[in-house]
Amino acid sequence: MCPTVIGRVHSRVATIVLPALLGLVLSLVTGREDWIVLIGVYLLLGVSLDTAIYSWFLKYQPPWMTGVLALAEFGLLYVLVQVLELNLSPAEAIVFYWVSWALATATRIALLPIFSLTYLESAQELRRVEWSIPPDQVPYPVIAAIPAGGPSGSVRALSGEHVTPLEPLPSPSGVHVVPQGARERV
Repeated sequence: MCPTVIGRVHSRVATIVLPALLGLVLSLVTGREDWIVLIGVYLLLGVSLDTAIYSWFLKYQPPWMTGVLALAEFGLLYVLVQVLELNLSPAEAIVFYWVSWALATATRIALLPIFSLTYLESAQELRRVEWSIPPDQVPYPVIAAIPAGGPSGSVRALSGEHVTPLEPLPSPSGVHVVPQGARERV
């Protein structure tokens, strides 16, 4: 897959919706806003990596590279959580990251191609739905090339249309009288 920089950012922001909802629910249930802060740090880390590192380092991203990038992002996010001193235990942060990553990956694989039918062809950019051929390159229908009075004489002659019907000929698959000289050659 060859996503563009904008495609990476579009995908990152679109796939963070379900993890953000999970963080919101956990924040409301536990009374700690650190879950939402963790998702925000995860989003900012991902967008900065997408724009500064991945676009330069990865010209083509094979599917297996997603897992490698997830491990690298996990390490960086874990360090950031320790530096920011969030009110989360290491186990909570680890489990929350991997659940969020699984939700984001499932969204990217299953939901985004449904919401944007040209998602994969558009280098993971969430574009407007439009024809893939620019309007100035759309071929005109053949009927528009015919003048108002009907086709010209040369067009009519080349089309196989005849003014008078042709004389009927016997069917090539029918049984016909074989000429006398032809029987001797067989």
